[in-house]
Amino acid sequence: MPRSVSFLATTTLSLTLLAQAVGSQSPPRVGVEGQINTYTTGDQGSPAVGIDDDGNFVVVWDSYESGGSDSSLGSIQGRIFFSNGLPAGPQDQVNTFTTSEQANPAVAVDADGDFVVVWVSFVSYSVEWDIRGQRYGSNGLPAGGEFQVNTYSTEYQFNPAVAMDADGDFVVVWQSRGSFYDDDWGYSIQGQRFDSDGNPAGNQFQVNSYTSGDQEHPAVGMSADGDFVVVWDSDRSGGTDSADLSIQGRIFSSAGAPITPQAQVNNYTNGNQFEPDVGVNDAGQFVVVWSSLGSNGDDNDSYSIQRRVYSSTGAPIGLQTQVNTYTTGVQLSPAVGVDIEDNSVVVWRSSESDGNDSSSNSIQGRLYDPNGQSAGGQFQVNTYTTGGQSYPAVDFDVEGRFVVVWTSYESAGDDNSGRSIQGQRFAIPLFADGFESGDTTRWSSSVP
Repeated sequence: MPRSVSFLATTTLSLTLLAQAVGSQSPPRVGVEGQINTYTTGDQGSPAVGIDDDGNFVVVWDSYESGGSDSSLGSIQGRIFFSNGLPAGPQDQVNTFTTSEQANPAVAVDADGDFVVVWVSFVSYSVEWDIRGQRYGSNGLPAGGEFQVNTYSTEYQFNPAVAMDADGDFVVVWQSRGSFYDDDWGYSIQGQRFDSDGNPAGNQFQVNSYTSGDQEHPAVGMSADGDFVVVWDSDRSGGTDSADLSIQGRIFSSAGAPITPQAQVNNYTNGNQFEPDVGVNDAGQFVVVWSSLGSNGDDNDSYSIQRRVYSSTGAPIGLQTQVNTYTTGVQLSPAVGVDIEDNSVVVWRSSESDGNDSSSNSIQGRLYDPNGQSAGGQFQVNTYTTGGQSYPAVDFDVEGRFVVVWTSYESAGDDNSGRSIQGQRFAIPLFADGFESGDTTRWSSSVP
């Protein structure tokens, strides 16, 4: 990310091992909440995070105005951090095309720390809205130039997501207005695979087979050997949910061939189901999360957060379950991370909180062990409670550490001009049989 990487540990995000908590169910915090962005003029939003096997992580976001060469409506910014939470340098600009707005980034990291960033470019080289990408080595230096992901270039391409396998092969999915294939009704879900050198592997392909209504908001996760899962929300469904928005999913092989037909994820079909995310472990087992208007649990106040677990073959392991335990107000924008031992964490935006954040939107989370059992109730991620917190993202490393990033209106740091990017690291013990081993040095439900 930085064009000339500095390995100096100078940061406002000075993270040393420190167990702090907001709410009795919080896992130990590694250090304190800190501000990611160093450029503080204008709004910073839409963060994404990826982490390698050693715990080094990269955060990307879109910035309105920039400390780099892009002074147009918006740029893509990023920053790399070491596993101890110290930065490898200041934030840096990802995009090299600087005419008009760049927004909505996503990032994926391989086992060694090589990574790729994708985003939406408005009025780019050849089309009105397209999907752009930039690869980086683990040293933070660009690997090749900025490139266009989509080959179908009629109308609009947006809402990209990206996943990478252990060797650096990656797949990008996005929402397209129109398609090379049979879905020209409205919005379809498109994909393109790339090898570890950034070369297209095959042609752009259509993910969805159900073509009535709009297909939107894709997310993708990839196993260590390159098989991948795509989920999205669909206006109607070929399954049992034909009244409103449903959650759909499909598994593909590392060669890009469909392993399963498109299938409906949600079994609760009253009200809209939307904003899905997916986390995949190395063996291909995956977890899908989404927002639901209503619930088959106890939250019928408004939108709730739902979760469903699948085997690597796409067989559901039980029915969907409700994630949030606090049921007052609106729960939206979920994200999920899965670690090597199949522990998972779900984070989301809540319009209220049973923690200490009652001022506006807060970031909430909940942990699950490899057996799918919750390690207590939900916990509050953010410690800075002035202004609203929104749009969280999360990722796990192989040591049981996870990083949550989000957008904050104002900041405990030096950015009070508008929206800033905040981050918090956590640690959990890794036990194949769950959290019941009694290791209270890294996990305690009695932390104040």
